[in-house]
Amino acid sequence: ATVALDSLSNDEVSEFFCAFGFEATEEPVRLYGGYSSSNFQVVGRRSGAGDSSKYLLKISNTALSVEDLEHQLFVMDHLRTSSFPTNYPHASASGSFWVEKNGRLAMLLDFVSGKPGSEVLGAEEEKADRLLSELSATLAKLHKVSWPSDTKIRDISTGFPVCNTGDLLKGEELEQLKADERFAGHSLVALVHGRISWLRELYKREVPWGLVHGDAYLDNTLYEDGPRGSGECRLLALIDWEDSCVGPLVLDLAVCASACCFTASNDLIIPRLSVLLREYLRHRSLSAVEAESFVDFMAAGALACSFCRFCEFNVKQLDSDAKAKNSYKIMADRAELLLSGSAREAACAAVHEVMQAGSGLAEDKL
Repeated sequence: ATVALDSLSNDEVSEFFCAFGFEATEEPVRLYGGYSSSNFQVVGRRSGAGDSSKYLLKISNTALSVEDLEHQLFVMDHLRTSSFPTNYPHASASGSFWVEKNGRLAMLLDFVSGKPGSEVLGAEEEKADRLLSELSATLAKLHKVSWPSDTKIRDISTGFPVCNTGDLLKGEELEQLKADERFAGHSLVALVHGRISWLRELYKREVPWGLVHGDAYLDNTLYEDGPRGSGECRLLALIDWEDSCVGPLVLDLAVCASACCFTASNDLIIPRLSVLLREYLRHRSLSAVEAESFVDFMAAGALACSFCRFCEFNVKQLDSDAKAKNSYKIMADRAELLLSGSAREAACAAVHEVMQAGSGLAEDKL
């Protein structure tokens, strides 16, 4: 949407850029679509340096804490060591990866020129196999990255990551809604209340944990688009690490599947699901418990997304428009279809078929 969430002037944006030790050589360009931050394309060079380069300047909109910002920056900077495809941060002259001005935090990242995966797929469905294969292989690569043992990385129980799953597991927000006469009888509150014990049990299952992106939707990817009719595209970057944390590795692929493998009318697209699973298994095997729990984690991702949207646009931001207020519904319906509806049996059968065909063995190519 081409709606600005703030009134930052070009001069104010340039001041943030300069705080990183750069001098602007072109006017900043606002990039629409962000919610947690205002994003700008900025062009400039280090003070006293030669050629100009293009960068992405992200200035926080919400009450983003320094702790949350430093987590994202640590993740992106560490991924640089394994050449993982994302946009890496740039430090200021003081060595810090973030600056603060007028109570707002900012980070400066590589600018990756590419098309969002959602745009590529929306223009040409024939690229679905290649697009999803690239994304699945990238998630497998992420799940094999080694992380420093001396650095504590936040996990999913902390609250915010993966659509506030931690807060959902704690149950405090749910209890507040149940006690509020405006929401106590709402169908979504009843759905979540009826599944909270199941959700807590799911996250106690014996599956491998590690760093997950937590929001591998297609609008958080950038691709180099191939010629029309070629079926080709190449993933350039997996971006936006706000939801990243330590969590069940299988959750990352399951969240991706719950987002990418349904139509707008919530019909499960089995070929897409099979492509995601087959490509992932080429690079990382799934344990028996991961495979058995995969569809449950798909449902959990959809349920958390729905609850997060409901709380954000119906409880916290009461002036949200009707589209935002109703945005939870598609994911709530999707969660129910995966929990006990028609999609569950089909998805479970697809997982079983792919696991049987591949024997769950990775080729370890990444």
